[in-house]
Amino acid sequence: MASRILYEAPRVHAAPGESVVTSTCGHNCGGRCVVNAHVRDGRIVKISTDPRKWTPEVPPLHACVRGFGQAERVNHPDRLRHPLRRTGPRGAGQFERITWDEALDEVASQLRRVRDTYGPAAILDCSRTGSLSMLHNGRAVVQRLLHKLGGCTELWSNVSAEAEVFGVKMTYGAKADYKSAGREPSDYVNSRLIIMWGWSPGDGTFGTGTLQYLKLAKKHGARIVCVDPRVTRTSYELADEHVFIRPSTDAAALIAMAYVIASEGLHDQAFLDRHVLGFDEAHLPPGAPAGASYRSYVFGLADGVRKTPEWAAAITGVPAETIRRLAIEYATMKPAALQCGYAPGRTAHGEQFHRAAYALAAMTGSVGTPGGNSGVSNGATGRGGIKSLPVGANPAAARVATPMLADLLERGRAGGYPADIKLIYSAAGDLFNQLPNVAKTVAAVSGVEFMVVHDHFITPTARYADIVLPATTFWERNDVHTPWAGAGHYVIFMRQAIPPVGECRNDFDICAELARRLGIDDYADRTEEQWLRELTRDTIDDFDTFRERGLARLPVPDDAVAFAREIRDPVRHPFTTPSGKIEIYSMAIATNPDPYGLGAIPPIPTWIPDEAEGLYPLRLVSPKSRARTHSIHDNQPILMRADHDEVWIHPADAAVRGVTDGQRVRVFNGRGATVTRARVTDRIAPGVVSIKEGVWFALDETGADTRGCSNMLTADRASPAAAATFNTCFVDIETASETEERHDSFGARRA
Repeated sequence: MASRILYEAPRVHAAPGESVVTSTCGHNCGGRCVVNAHVRDGRIVKISTDPRKWTPEVPPLHACVRGFGQAERVNHPDRLRHPLRRTGPRGAGQFERITWDEALDEVASQLRRVRDTYGPAAILDCSRTGSLSMLHNGRAVVQRLLHKLGGCTELWSNVSAEAEVFGVKMTYGAKADYKSAGREPSDYVNSRLIIMWGWSPGDGTFGTGTLQYLKLAKKHGARIVCVDPRVTRTSYELADEHVFIRPSTDAAALIAMAYVIASEGLHDQAFLDRHVLGFDEAHLPPGAPAGASYRSYVFGLADGVRKTPEWAAAITGVPAETIRRLAIEYATMKPAALQCGYAPGRTAHGEQFHRAAYALAAMTGSVGTPGGNSGVSNGATGRGGIKSLPVGANPAAARVATPMLADLLERGRAGGYPADIKLIYSAAGDLFNQLPNVAKTVAAVSGVEFMVVHDHFITPTARYADIVLPATTFWERNDVHTPWAGAGHYVIFMRQAIPPVGECRNDFDICAELARRLGIDDYADRTEEQWLRELTRDTIDDFDTFRERGLARLPVPDDAVAFAREIRDPVRHPFTTPSGKIEIYSMAIATNPDPYGLGAIPPIPTWIPDEAEGLYPLRLVSPKSRARTHSIHDNQPILMRADHDEVWIHPADAAVRGVTDGQRVRVFNGRGATVTRARVTDRIAPGVVSIKEGVWFALDETGADTRGCSNMLTADRASPAAAATFNTCFVDIETASETEERHDSFGARRA
């Protein structure tokens, strides 16, 4: 029988004197695109991408500007080339060159000392996804090492999307994976209405080619509505209507839409009867209290407050008539799709946003239907059976919600955490920059006895390390990768294009050497090729051809929309919830309302107001930059021309503060301050400001940031579901002082 996998070589022919090598960006961006290195004399001289023209049937995997910026990154003059040891005060960025043996001996000795003296939980794994792939993934290789060493404290929650991870499992089942709980972009064309709620694939790529499929849907007549505090790039290019909303209030608007749909009889009662638990009193589980249904809540039967559009308008800033009209459109323009991004879930009660969206999708019978959607914006296919490096269990069983890093470092056991952290291990991570409350983090790290970092540059996190180890980029090794958003059903072989720069080593090889020094003899029990064959063997049927050509197109999935099978045949294919149905009323939450010790969660989607920060009147959001993947690329001057860093502020808010367009301003609250340039624009809602996340912080003598790092302002707190709360943040703005005006941002970062 012929293979159903199509192996392609998505590259142009090499010019005389060069070779062309296919890979994909090994960073945690929203795409998984083809990037081809053109190599001359062992150096990447330019980047190209998949040369074919776009077609919806077999779309090419075109790279974005960040992909083309990889040549600037790999050839950057600041690349780490040798192991370094700290010589000055922690954070000063003063290092000396040492040998690999010196560096590895010191790291192994410190790991053993801290484990034996304080216990394994005193070691904190701060690794992340800056170097991402199946085998050489920075985080997985460190987890494998530390677990074999006896364990560690882990930052466990998904910093981007934990609210959605939680909401999907509570609503659609324990086996539901948020990355495959949405729909394939090829299905967009089947929708009459697409509501993009806090979702902008034109800014933060959400699957390679997603924007093209949205354009195709619009060409075929789909009405597109964008709900967001900002007129995003996607909204600007595609939306028929933009609805401004206050950050951290999205759940209230969705709940009011549910009120309109239910009160006007526009809900799909037959769908609810067959597939859904908890919409009305007749469909509650045994033992649930009277009045616990979602219908009772939205009608105010439980608390006396009817969740009308007028009620929501006062909270959200969205006119009541807009909420009413949008609800009616969503219920009647079938098939309609609600595509919810991660940003509204990065709030103090972000899980309520996602669960309210899934409830709305269920009420209208949109789940599992072509042209409809579950309320999730990811794809429907997952990773096609490709595996990751096995890391094993953590013997220490110590874990902390990721947004709590600063508090963990500051308070340790006294704050109820598993241990006082004495050693930090970070590979492919820049969490000091990317997690909330930078000032608290850098103050607390003084209590850490040792810190090791693997990276490509002296990042803000690496500045605080005792030992810095130079790691290879994805161009300097072989690996395999799959689509980021769980859509597209393909696999890319990341073929090595150039030898390692300087003395750089793979993250996996660094950990293998440490394992040997620590007496761990089963860490590297296969060769690189053996591992790659093992991790792909359930999917790839011709590994040699795959490696040579670079791209494996997998068979098209039977269903382009998640949960289609469960809706077609609920008896044979029930949802993996306790009831076997879509659970608007979550039995799992009702049984254990505080699963992480971070606060109680109601069993139905509920509006829970934010705690007021009355001193600071402006709400801050921190969207993605098209020129960065989180903090990656922030040191690339050429690439940074693709998207400017500034604080967006509405003209009315700017006028009150005497702020003019292009002026340097100070953005501040009780946690810290940062200085950046103002962009005065009506593309942001009144009362809201935005700073793109990922700017490398550079602190002045007062501890204020001089470059526009949003996490100087965000709070180190987690939602009850362990979600980060970046977009529940209150600030104010004033014009910068003369001293702050004189700071040269690029020079400050390089100092």
